[in-house]
Amino acid sequence: MNRLILLSAAAVALVISPAAFAKGDETETAVKSAAPAAEDGTPVRLVAWDGDFELLKTSRRMRIWRSHIAFNLTVDAEGKPTDCELTETFRMRRISDSLCEILIEHHTFEPALDASGNAIAGNYSSRISYQEMRDRL
Repeated sequence: MNRLILLSAAAVALVISPAAFAKGDETETAVKSAAPAAEDGTPVRLVAWDGDFELLKTSRRMRIWRSHIAFNLTVDAEGKPTDCELTETFRMRRISDSLCEILIEHHTFEPALDASGNAIAGNYSSRISYQEMRDRL
């Protein structure tokens, strides 16, 4: 009886989340970067991400069962992330806060530039695949 319940639950999970098994480029790449206010400016540019281990460790400890994390970061004129928002929220706010802390701490950016070449604040949006992180470690 227990085996039947487990098999049914697994089948439902597979049907409900086909995106978890979808092939495609799910590495950490910019899905979109919000353009600065000026037309000829340049958006925020990712320099480095070095938080694979920390994000995997925290996610495992919190028992996060997702294929990826999508997020938006606000980057100041110095290229430092100042705010984070997960695009797919969790029921418990502390999970989102913990993941955002890691995302803010381990990203490095070049700031957005306006048409005159002056550094301005901007936004960065991306998605990190757990499978890709595991493959890199």
